[in-house]
Amino acid sequence: MDRLLTPYFLLGKTADCVKHDRLLEGDGIDVGIRDKSFTQYVYDILKEYFKLTPEEVNKGFEYKVGEVPVRIKVYSRNYYFFKYPDHVVYQFGTYQLPNPWEVYWKSRFLVR
Repeated sequence: MDRLLTPYFLLGKTADCVKHDRLLEGDGIDVGIRDKSFTQYVYDILKEYFKLTPEEVNKGFEYKVGEVPVRIKVYSRNYYFFKYPDHVVYQFGTYQLPNPWEVYWKSRFLVR
């Protein structure tokens, strides 16, 4: 994800594990990106590495790192808990989480 040079935030169980400094668990890694973050540069990288068109990217996509699925969700709505993300150090990296966390966590199933 860092190769894209675009801001992203962790979602769902992935974000919960990072927030509470636990080992990752679940059936994959969930990441969100705002649709406004996609530039031609990002589309070109995704086309080169994943053979995806901009239309396919905008619907969200999935790829695997080893045996672990990474699910990318693309958001067009401006949820306020994504506006000022919380930066959390986890393992060897810094990740963005929805902020305020409690509001996101209660409404995470409604976010589209």
